[in-house]
Amino acid sequence: MNDTSTPRRPVESAGPPPLPRRDGERTRTIPEQIADHLGIAILNGDYRSGERVLEQQIAEAYGVSRGPVREAIRTLANRGLVELIPRRGAYVVDISLDTIADVFNVRAVLLGLAARCYARQPSPRSLGDLFDRIWALQGLATDDGTDPVAFAHATGRAGAVIYRQCGNGQLTRMLRVQNEGSLWGLIWRERPLDFLTPDRRRQAAADWLAAATEIQAGRDLEAERIVRKALFESRDASLAMLRQLRHEAVHPSRLLKD
Repeated sequence: MNDTSTPRRPVESAGPPPLPRRDGERTRTIPEQIADHLGIAILNGDYRSGERVLEQQIAEAYGVSRGPVREAIRTLANRGLVELIPRRGAYVVDISLDTIADVFNVRAVLLGLAARCYARQPSPRSLGDLFDRIWALQGLATDDGTDPVAFAHATGRAGAVIYRQCGNGQLTRMLRVQNEGSLWGLIWRERPLDFLTPDRRRQAAADWLAAATEIQAGRDLEAERIVRKALFESRDASLAMLRQLRHEAVHPSRLLKD
């Protein structure tokens, strides 16, 4: 393994600049911010598979002690981005485009199932909340100058209503953990990978409106299908962007379709 890793994104000594924060999300600690920055660097291919993550070099780059860096590295290990080897240190795992495609596939299946469960027992109050999020998304889609990251976060808020109201506690917890403690949460934090054009944003907004309409009507299988479709389309757009950044290919077997 290569032991000569250096942070690819030097920052000022005051610590990492804050990454975009979703509405209602708490302020992230310095270790969490460092973990996010390093995780995004790994996602973008700035670190090679098997490359060692050196605590002291990262601490110097971020202007912090080794304690916060050590905590950040543990967070990366929990997210599956580095492997901690006793008495040797932390090494970057292989985050290929196939891996990223699988993250989208898992999200599509889980959120689709949440939509199906929700459609079987929708409450008027929660539906009102869902459609409020959908109308906000529609408004963003009609503005050709909408920031793609802001649009992505708005789709996330609509999806959050679905999984929080699905009535399946295990499923809700799995999707929440995926948001907060996995590669999925990093994908949308810094660089927009999807929703880059007005047409793409309008298409996505139409899909989410269709899903909400099917949920309201109690058509569970159709609601599940549309949510999966929306996530698969986002997967394909994001992989197209990452292929340009990383000069990699994704195996066709990972491109699941309904």
